[in-house]
Amino acid sequence: MTDENNISGINTEDLKPEFKLSQNEKSFLFDKSIAISVSNSENLNELGLDEQHLNDISIELARYIISNDGTALYGGDLRENGFTKYFEELSSQYTRNDDDRYAFINYFAHPFLNKIDKKFEREFKSKRIGLKKISCPEHINFDFDKNYQPTNEVNDRYIFAECFRVLREKMTEDCNAKIIVGGKLSNYLGYIPGVLEEVIYQIESKKPLYIVGGFGGVANEISKLILGENSYFLSNEFQYDCSFLEEFKDFVKDKYNYYDYEVINNLFVNFNLNTLSKNNLLTEDENKRLFISKNIHEITYLIMKGMNKAFI
Repeated sequence: MTDENNISGINTEDLKPEFKLSQNEKSFLFDKSIAISVSNSENLNELGLDEQHLNDISIELARYIISNDGTALYGGDLRENGFTKYFEELSSQYTRNDDDRYAFINYFAHPFLNKIDKKFEREFKSKRIGLKKISCPEHINFDFDKNYQPTNEVNDRYIFAECFRVLREKMTEDCNAKIIVGGKLSNYLGYIPGVLEEVIYQIESKKPLYIVGGFGGVANEISKLILGENSYFLSNEFQYDCSFLEEFKDFVKDKYNYYDYEVINNLFVNFNLNTLSKNNLLTEDENKRLFISKNIHEITYLIMKGMNKAFI
């Protein structure tokens, strides 16, 4: 990063994956697990970006995490978009020979556990990717033989939402910090947009949170709320825009604390820019830069700076 763009004031060379550690040295992310939540957003193309940019930032974030002795936590099937191949190469290149921990851990929600067989598990283990299978809550009776319709049947949507809820809560419990990029604002299968739900649980946990807003989607809308601005997309009017979703809202109002977007918006009255900066140890200006940057090198630099201060 050039001096002109270096708003953080530390030597970027110390954070590069190419920085070699001696056999016995351990970097600042040793024994730390960092959750990465990167997903597509509806306005990605409007920003001059596409899915490949999301893939690139996912890989770059993972590279910095494991090269600094951390473990990257990922929700969703890593086989999609060829991530298993990329992450196998990263594990081989950046993990130390004496470190037998998983470089990556892939979390699977209950509705997708039937995709996992012994061959699948062997493949992931050989690539140093761990698997965490998150079962549905005890009060949910999930039937793999049933053809669920979570976009049309209220009870089916509730079952899926509960499965995703426990997965996101478990990832929050397991991680030491969380990074969010993008995120769908509609056409999701949970209670609320998945990235938004992850952010809420991270705020409750008081663990460091890094919000990359330049790729649009939920992350960008959350950055608006943190700055005290309004978000039309994170409102009851936008989110419950059809009879099915109105029915779902009524069905879950006594089952889920964050079904009402007025409650969600009120959460960000207290979790403002000052609170976020105390949480992730970046300055307010650095967080504001993270809200808008599309530069992958700048983004990883700022996030690594915050985590370096949080964990060293």
